[in-house]
Amino acid sequence: MNQSFPQRQRGGIFFWLFLLLVLAVAASGGALVGYWVFQNVDARLLLEDQPADVTIPDPLSVTADVLNNLDISLDDTISTRVPIDQEVTIPVDDTLNLLADFDAIVPISLDVKVEETIPVDQTITVDDAIIKAEVLGDTLELPIRGEIPIKADIPVRLDIPVNKDVRIKFSAPVQARLKQALTVPLKTTIDADIPIKADLSVPVKSALKANVDMPRGPTGIIINYADLKLPLRSLRLGLEDDGQAESNVDAPTP
Repeated sequence: MNQSFPQRQRGGIFFWLFLLLVLAVAASGGALVGYWVFQNVDARLLLEDQPADVTIPDPLSVTADVLNNLDISLDDTISTRVPIDQEVTIPVDDTLNLLADFDAIVPISLDVKVEETIPVDQTITVDDAIIKAEVLGDTLELPIRGEIPIKADIPVRLDIPVNKDVRIKFSAPVQARLKQALTVPLKTTIDADIPIKADLSVPVKSALKANVDMPRGPTGIIINYADLKLPLRSLRLGLEDDGQAESNVDAPTP
């Protein structure tokens, strides 16, 4: 009976050593899986109806169509009776309602909350791994061989600041101060020696080029849709002074 007690005690020690060894291998496998995920997995970030601030510091050169007719003053004398069907050049100094086409690259700065769970279901193969363990004062080399299944859901909770140049293209009605000579069609019949002094309303058929000054400071816009890919390996995690987690990410490639 005295001999069986040391044998049971030694068997219990081997059992706990084996259990600790399995836990260590499982932890190593989890670390390898996490490293593989951060090196090879990209987070896809879809922005829909996302508010953002846009700053346009310089005036915009736009091409616009005049929506309303121009009121012009004609003061001249025609010495003959002739039908007039031609285009005339008239200087215009007025504020016009224009339909401006905007197409430019603007910087966008916003914070996007990411709350995702990454499923991991993989088997780690351990083949002929040698683990050194000290048992009862002796150092033993224990071979390890087998497959360790790892199945877990890795939660990702990040506040990602996005600083990126985005192309914005839209059309919007604007007001522009126009001071230039316009070419307009004039169709009428004028008697000879009749002074003409009248205000005419004529349409403008040619497109206008104008400079539009946007409001100073950030302008609030809504990004209807944007598909951004954020590599997990570009994320950097840290802690703020108040203890809340923060994260940074380099500008993603669309």
